Amino acid sequence: MNLNQLRKKINYSKNLENKNISKILLWLKKRKKIDKTIVKKIPLKNLKDWFIEKNGNVFHKSKQFFSIQGVKTVNAYNREVKDWDQPLLFQKHGGVLAILVRERKGVIEFLLNARREPGDGKGELKLCPSFSATQSNMNLAHGGKKTELTNLIVNNQNTICKTIHYEEGARFWKKPNQNILIFLSKEQEKKIKGNNFIWLNLSQIKLLNLKKGILNPFVKTILFMI
Repeated sequence: MNLNQLRKKINYSKNLENKNISKILLWLKKRKKIDKTIVKKIPLKNLKDWFIEKNGNVFHKSKQFFSIQGVKTVNAYNREVKDWDQPLLFQKHGGVLAILVRERKGVIEFLLNARREPGDGKGELKLCPSFSATQSNMNLAHGGKKTELTNLIVNNQNTICKTIHYEEGARFWKKPNQNILIFLSKEQEKKIKGNNFIWLNLSQIKLLNLKKGILNPFVKTILFMI
């Protein structure tokens, strides 16, 4: 399936889509109760596996993920001030953000993942892309397990479209993110096992976007390609 074919299918799908989101909100509420993640702020010097160089830069022992470095901006055009200094996040590799797509009885659905990041508030699970990982995650630089669905993302031959978006330049230094839509066959769909995944149609996603703090911004970035 290519992008034009997907657009035509979505145009047909919208007349068949279930536009009720009450069950989705209830499902998300139950997932929040299960999540026992605890996050607390600690001094940078106490971080395990992170180090502060003599020049003040912060980096991970693997030399992957991101580092924190300083930048100086001079003669800025059309900004509040002309010159300033600030820290930025430098990432050795970019990120991969993908949403998996399927068709069920003429309805196009997108796989989203309920997950929480350290900077989110307590109990704030957001509906995120099917797959979100930096290349450092995929390299297992953290010493942990593979990101869920890696086997369905890497070298998948059913890519609908792919593009590069740069993450917010006020926080990141030239960080590229691959934004990908991938169509799943029924056989591939059987490989999705996690309880944190949910299939939603475009009408439901649009309605959830009107709710506070539910939809991860990258979901909108990827689906805007449609």
